Amino acid sequence: MGYPLFIARRYLLARRKQAIIYVISLISVLGIIVGVAALVVVLALMTGFQDQIQDKIFGANAHLTVFSGWSGRPIEDAGAAVRNLTSIDVVAAAAPVVYERGMATSQLNPSGVPVLIKGVDPLSEASITELRSQVRGDLPGLSKPGKGGRERAILGKDLATSLGVGPGEMVRLIIAQANVSPFFAVPRSREFEVTGIADAGFYDYDSSRVYIALEAARRFSGLSADQATAIEARVRDRHRVSAAARRVQEALGDAYYVNDLIRMNRTFFSALRLEKLGMSIAIGLIVVVAALNIISILSLMVMEKTRDIGVLAAMGADTRGIRRVFLLQGLIIAAAGTSVGVVLGAALAYVLDRWRLVSLPVDVYFIPYVPFHIRLLDVAIVATMTIGVSFLATLYPAWRASRLDPSEALRYE
Repeated sequence: MGYPLFIARRYLLARRKQAIIYVISLISVLGIIVGVAALVVVLALMTGFQDQIQDKIFGANAHLTVFSGWSGRPIEDAGAAVRNLTSIDVVAAAAPVVYERGMATSQLNPSGVPVLIKGVDPLSEASITELRSQVRGDLPGLSKPGKGGRERAILGKDLATSLGVGPGEMVRLIIAQANVSPFFAVPRSREFEVTGIADAGFYDYDSSRVYIALEAARRFSGLSADQATAIEARVRDRHRVSAAARRVQEALGDAYYVNDLIRMNRTFFSALRLEKLGMSIAIGLIVVVAALNIISILSLMVMEKTRDIGVLAAMGADTRGIRRVFLLQGLIIAAAGTSVGVVLGAALAYVLDRWRLVSLPVDVYFIPYVPFHIRLLDVAIVATMTIGVSFLATLYPAWRASRLDPSEALRYE
């Protein structure tokens, strides 16, 4: 152990002549601990929000959605489009779907609820989204006839609650397309038997989505057996969705328009990242203020140890060694506060996430509780930033100590 570290430790642990140095030291260390712990918890919260919502979105939706150009018309030969998509190396699976917006009504709720009707192939959908794991009921039986030959439907959990229906009961779906007669036109509607309940864990989806069989959706919306509203695809690497979308667009050409899940939710994800950055800056100021207290501690310590500095210089200690004594003191304070703060913050985040102690209204925040996901990179950034700011705070007091003249320091001793 070199003498700068030995002396730095002795100065930190020795009894102070002036109690104010103890108080300021304690405040500085506690400030760093609180600031680092708060920053770790906030980053875990924002990361948990982002990961949880992103997982919900990716689980309930296809990575890519391919449309027939910008016209909004159906894809005429859906089978050929699926074969073209699956021949591209970045695509793992693809399937045709039919989308329709409409209303759902029931005996308990005749006024209706706005819904998004999605026609899917129950077997192919398992390779595109995680619908199979979200459904309580008979997903493979979606394409089979129900009571009285009626077609079947799967409702989102919150939608079923709004309509007051469950498996085996009837729901009426209404779409904007009209049945026209010589005398009047009425919206197209049809009764479906509820065969299951889907729980995506995301309120926007669970309160508005209705899943029906692909063939039933084609008949309901007036499409032919070869047509589809869109083709949905799943890519091999979900972390490279945007790059895969560009690759698919280049392969398919201008006859199709490829939209990806990141682009469709760009505003939402950007808002989450911006909020995480803003919260980090706000809480990070606590760490900065606490670290800057080190200037006060070391400045007072330089004043108190003026004679000791003079003695060291008279014994041959160079300015570099004296400067290192006070630099090491500040870094030891910062390292101790950062270590305790990281452990405290990580423990608090784990407890809050493990027992889901902070609940949320799902109609506002999309998820039922606040998740806390600790990312090692975030912890490393917090620790590095704290140590860096603390190091900068030690520079002036250390420089001032190294500039003391030994004769001036010992003149009155």
